[in-house]
Amino acid sequence: MTDDISIRHDLRTGDLGRVIALHGTCYDHLPGFGLTFEAFVARTIAEYVLDAGENGRLWLAERGGELVGCTAIVLRDGELAQLRWVLVDPSARGIGLGKELVNRALRYSRENGCTKIFLETTDGLPESQTLYEKLGFVEVMNQREELWDGERPLIQMELAL
Repeated sequence: MTDDISIRHDLRTGDLGRVIALHGTCYDHLPGFGLTFEAFVARTIAEYVLDAGENGRLWLAERGGELVGCTAIVLRDGELAQLRWVLVDPSARGIGLGKELVNRALRYSRENGCTKIFLETTDGLPESQTLYEKLGFVEVMNQREELWDGERPLIQMELAL
């Protein structure tokens, strides 16, 4: 990572919208993503705040006040955590930012007594899949389901902590 990127987890007004917008702009060029995907992310972020009561933590990586990366942990029932919204802007890729964000999420999960962490992803995101595998996540499910743009693979990965 570089010294010009800072990571914080104290949420401020407007941060949730910035995370949603980052997903929209970073994924827009990928087939099957776009406005519907951005709306899907908006719904999941709203659920995190309204339904889960922010039971977890959201990290924001910024360069000069601009959001260039994010991730979150949602604490689920018992000793289970969900990794969500892992994203690094193309301008900040290749410097280890994604790995740093996910490692912070893993540490937070361990500190909160979690014994397992899971994530859900889909096809067409090879960089993300490679990162997860390098960190020890294993695929436990890969089946076609109705998602934001129709039927596509829903891939679930897990990591024992």
